[in-house]
Amino acid sequence: MSAEKYSAKPEEEAYFDENVKGMMIKLGLLFQQGIKRLDFGMDQWKNVDKKTSFDPSAKPQPLAYLEKNYYIDASNDMWYIYAWHRWKVHPSISELYYTELLRRIKEFAKNNDDFNFNKGIVYANLGVAQSAQMKLDEGFANILKALIEDSGYSPNEPQYDLHRRDLFTQFEKAYVIEPLQRAISQLGIAENSSVEQFVEHFLESLNDDQRTFFDYTFARIMQNLMIWDEKNNDFTANRLLAYTQDFCLFIEDLLKCKISSAILSSRQYWTLQQLIPLPQKFSGINLNRCRANTMGDLNALLPLELGEQKQPKRCLRILLILRNYSSHNVGGGTSADCFYGRYGEILKELLRVMCYIILLPKPK
Repeated sequence: MSAEKYSAKPEEEAYFDENVKGMMIKLGLLFQQGIKRLDFGMDQWKNVDKKTSFDPSAKPQPLAYLEKNYYIDASNDMWYIYAWHRWKVHPSISELYYTELLRRIKEFAKNNDDFNFNKGIVYANLGVAQSAQMKLDEGFANILKALIEDSGYSPNEPQYDLHRRDLFTQFEKAYVIEPLQRAISQLGIAENSSVEQFVEHFLESLNDDQRTFFDYTFARIMQNLMIWDEKNNDFTANRLLAYTQDFCLFIEDLLKCKISSAILSSRQYWTLQQLIPLPQKFSGINLNRCRANTMGDLNALLPLELGEQKQPKRCLRILLILRNYSSHNVGGGTSADCFYGRYGEILKELLRVMCYIILLPKPK
């Protein structure tokens, strides 16, 4: 069999070569224009206005919120309006653009006696571009950096503002709220409220650390589950196990919020098995033999637990089994193993536990 007919023709290769070269030249010119406007803005501000546009120690802040961004408005607006919104360029290109602007601002400060420009708008758009690509570690960090930079202009703490800013809610809505609503709607556990109201109330009830941790963990689970369904592999198997452990830790932390501080302070350390019976709704549930040391143990236990008819016994025992197993194992398995082969059912049970806990009354 000849391979020639499967190879690109010389004219096709020439077409790609010419157009990729042209694309890189045009992209480079766009970046250069943005950098040129940024350099002009920084020089003008430092040499004409002679005021630092960002001083986190100054109370009140010396400039109005809009004034602090004069130096970068042109560079940001041209890209944000035309590249990002009008033509919907891939977020990876926006990440490159804002990374370059950030590098340029830091370089300017280094060469100009640490003249400090507010970088909130750059960190914010960089973080959004990264989060849109599911680069959540970098994206969340840069969004928080943006809020910290802007904290002098905000009446609230920057962490408090995070989940109410458009730059974050657009990520949360697409990657957390919508898939969470779909999953919870299948459980029939939202009681008298709509699923939308139930999810909104749940997220609003979390403190900032809990909400960020939950958003990150849930988004990662959904991402890796999609990767796993497409093609099983060892790395994704390990990631699913690790993020399931994080989800179990989140649920355990959520449970502690439903128990009075007086009870929690009566012991130096509580295991999940000790915590579960404390709410009246969960008392009397048999939590024996909820330990698995190997994937083989999981294969034996999980089908039995998934077949349990009584709720919340089924989901609580599955939670405890997975909390114990994932805390002591990093190795994954294959789709032949129950944990992976029936992961959709298992995740539903973990979400069910979470919902039961959400519905528990607040401690007195």
